[in-house]
Amino acid sequence: MFLIGFSATGKSHSGRLAAQALGAPFIDMDRLIANRTGKQIAEIFEVDGEEEFRRIERELLREVAQSSGRRVISTGGGIPVDGRNRDVMARSGITIRLMASPETIHARLNRNRAGRSRREMRRPRRRAAIRPMLPGSESKEAGIERIRELLTEREEAYAAAADVTIDTEGREPPDVASEIVSLIRGAAQKSEAKE
Repeated sequence: MFLIGFSATGKSHSGRLAAQALGAPFIDMDRLIANRTGKQIAEIFEVDGEEEFRRIERELLREVAQSSGRRVISTGGGIPVDGRNRDVMARSGITIRLMASPETIHARLNRNRAGRSRREMRRPRRRAAIRPMLPGSESKEAGIERIRELLTEREEAYAAAADVTIDTEGREPPDVASEIVSLIRGAAQKSEAKE
């Protein structure tokens, strides 16, 4: 099962909770890429370029899609833009899109950044490491507008990839996770009934 959607729509947090409820492994594609390459996402973008990052992302998506058993996979926000990735996900299980408004996404991104401890502040900024498409030094209005632009650019790909969409606006991760679990169990029952 794949979770797609923009940054801060809840893919990682809700996905991890859903995986725990299902007793399934949770795979965060961005973390997997960082672990495999030994580089943060922003470093790959800066040193190797976006094209190289997307190649790595495609290869790892194919790899995790081929693994057996139920698993919850949180994808990077740009994965559905590549038609090859949409094909892999379509052949490998249900794809659930999480969405929220640009204003909510911006607020969540900034809340996550503001809530970091002093110890975390001494480390490199995780937000920059994971979200290289979203510069962090812009005004609130410019940040929301950049999110809106990226959402518009990706809308067709997100819609084409998603089997189901969950609006996370005003919802807490445990609530979203419960809906994800229900959808996965429902899809599994339908699949078993066909066999």
